[in-house]
Amino acid sequence: MSAPTPREERPAAAATAAESAESWPAPRYAWYVVGVLAVANLLASIDRTILNLLITPIKSDLALSDTQMGLIAGAAFGIVHTLMILPFGWRADRAARNRIITLGITFWSILTASCGLARTFTQLFAARMGVGIGEATLAASVAPLISDYFPRLRRTLPLSVFSVVGAMGNGVAFLVGGALSAIVAGGASLNLPLLGELRPWQTVFVAVGLPGLLWALLTLTVREPSRHRGEIVDNAGLIRLLRERANVIAPHFLGNCCFTIFAYGAGAWTPTVLMRVHGWSMQQVGYTLGLMYLFVVFAGGTLGGLVSQWMLSRGRQNANLLTMCLGITAATVPGALVGFMPSGWSTVAVLVPLTFLTIFPGGPSTAAMQEIAPSRLRGRISALYHASTGLLGLSFGALVIGLLTDHFFHDEHAVAKSISLAAVILCPLGALLVFLAARARAALGPLGHA
Repeated sequence: MSAPTPREERPAAAATAAESAESWPAPRYAWYVVGVLAVANLLASIDRTILNLLITPIKSDLALSDTQMGLIAGAAFGIVHTLMILPFGWRADRAARNRIITLGITFWSILTASCGLARTFTQLFAARMGVGIGEATLAASVAPLISDYFPRLRRTLPLSVFSVVGAMGNGVAFLVGGALSAIVAGGASLNLPLLGELRPWQTVFVAVGLPGLLWALLTLTVREPSRHRGEIVDNAGLIRLLRERANVIAPHFLGNCCFTIFAYGAGAWTPTVLMRVHGWSMQQVGYTLGLMYLFVVFAGGTLGGLVSQWMLSRGRQNANLLTMCLGITAATVPGALVGFMPSGWSTVAVLVPLTFLTIFPGGPSTAAMQEIAPSRLRGRISALYHASTGLLGLSFGALVIGLLTDHFFHDEHAVAKSISLAAVILCPLGALLVFLAARARAALGPLGHA
């Protein structure tokens, strides 16, 4: 199959979502690319979130507080991830995005395995920073890459699939952790050539990090598509876009930040809630949350993409943002209930709709960000979007819950109530901001790029 040929630039008025299929890569190959990139996102999610299941043994072995674990789970990854997304996003508008992703997968896989060599808080913090650097390549490059494989009216579903498969990595991580929990609980160490003696949680990091090196080789089969509608746009064009569409971009980004602070914080600490508050074993937590994530995340993310595309097909120009607003608003209720459940199974009962609703807006949110910019600005606008999410959501979500537990409730068994408090503050605020963005997006009408 030959690579797609570049398209001639056309007047903006002629660029509509009804462009002919011949001007885009073949759908079969385009979906193959989505599949390869989605599995890369799944591996990234596993490498990023496996730590959430291992908080208890890591905290015990390294004698850390909840605040320190919040820093490792969130800020260590999120801050450097945020900072590196920006240069990678700028680079993605100029260089081959497929090769940026290949290098990134290789780097974060090595650094995930390196987490298993950590012996101190500082060493684990530094290794998590390295994982953040590598995964920044995927965050900055994938959305604009997929957007050049699909026209606008067909773009939300593949972006949703990408988000869904990545979120399913949480489930895989928990299942892997559950399968190894007997070893972890037994406290047995493992001696490996060159690596020396490893505690069980360290062995888990090595085991989940190395497979990414093999998948990096498969990403070499992903071709770089032509960039639809655009020559390289300088930074002045980006500043002009941010200024002209600030009433959409600013509340969208801020609302998403509020929501992701809650979502990442809740995701990081729910395994600990079940173990610490309700007395579940790591094996029970791993298998239960693992299966829940695999099925519920798929349903929530896919439905979010389908709902948004259905509204788009009926002329709702702000369909992506409306779908996002719906999911964030609804997530407030199960989020608020987490801290008041009397048992582990009743907690799981509210985690099912909460998980469904936290992934529901993922694809539409990304698609809304992509449609607001022409092709040659999508890498940079994607970088700014993920940077805002990373700086606040990834960096401070887990930390906020840890701080509330340590310094507001002053009781480590109140961690579930910390999640509930975050939900009732952050979800309504995020929904309001996204609603304002949706109203402003509707006023813009159809945009003059694909």
